[in-house]
Amino acid sequence: MRLFERNATAEADIYKRLSFDPEQNTLSKEIIRARQDFENAWQNFQNASDPDLIDCYIYLGNAAWKRYRFLLRQAKLI
Repeated sequence: MRLFERNATAEADIYKRLSFDPEQNTLSKEIIRARQDFENAWQNFQNASDPDLIDCYIYLGNAAWKRYRFLLRQAKLI
């Protein structure tokens, strides 16, 4: 038995719950911002020399990449 059941529509509805407004095209703006966050983290990672900063930029890059991929999947569903 799974502790938390996740129905098939949960991912399809998640962005709609985040107040998607098709008139303002917020999804495409969020995709652009997520891509920019990923590119910024990558640039900072390449220029970092402190081990703590390297770890930080790896974490930020991974988070931004996962957010970017999620938003792209949401765009395909709409």
